[in-house]
Amino acid sequence: KPWEIVALTFTNKAAREMRERAEKLMGQSAPEWMGTFHGICARILRRDAGLLGYGDAFTIYDDDDQRKVINEACQKLGIKTPTEKVFRGIISGCKNRDEGPEQLAAAYDPVSKSAAKVFVEYAKTLKAADAMDFDDLLLNTLELFRRFPDRLEYWQNRFGYILIDEYQDTNAVQYNLVKLLASHGNILVVGDDDQSIYAWRGADIQNILDFEKDY
Repeated sequence: KPWEIVALTFTNKAAREMRERAEKLMGQSAPEWMGTFHGICARILRRDAGLLGYGDAFTIYDDDDQRKVINEACQKLGIKTPTEKVFRGIISGCKNRDEGPEQLAAAYDPVSKSAAKVFVEYAKTLKAADAMDFDDLLLNTLELFRRFPDRLEYWQNRFGYILIDEYQDTNAVQYNLVKLLASHGNILVVGDDDQSIYAWRGADIQNILDFEKDY
């Protein structure tokens, strides 16, 4: 049944095209849960983020919001270098690898150690503002599934069939989310390991190379 299907892709444009094609084929509205990883995770969190201490009307911070918070964190901590852009990239990279500030703090280089301090302050500010950035949408959904098995079971049952486009572009967090949801084994992915374009965002082509072994 259409409401038992979740179909995931990476860009809003691809999601729109996917919906349009499904509607043309079916002659009716596309399945409700078709969209980007971030969009689907945001919808899940609108229902369940209260379990993680957020309101159901939490704010999603964009790039400008992130810049402001990181600049304020640097000022508060007395950190003048490197730039906000560098810290933002480091923090995002950590989140996409399913890592936290403790991994940065354990590094030897001073930039990573400074980034760990900024990361902690950044996370505290967002939580106090009842806000998440785009990386948090994925990471908090993963945390929800890990901490609350009953909610994981609910979403596993809700998404009886999982379809993923451009699977070669999944990062560690997306891989782990899918692994938890697809415990029933009803999963179909499309991808090409020669076309991975999101390595800068943590994409790991090993995910698609290991797909048959994983499932």
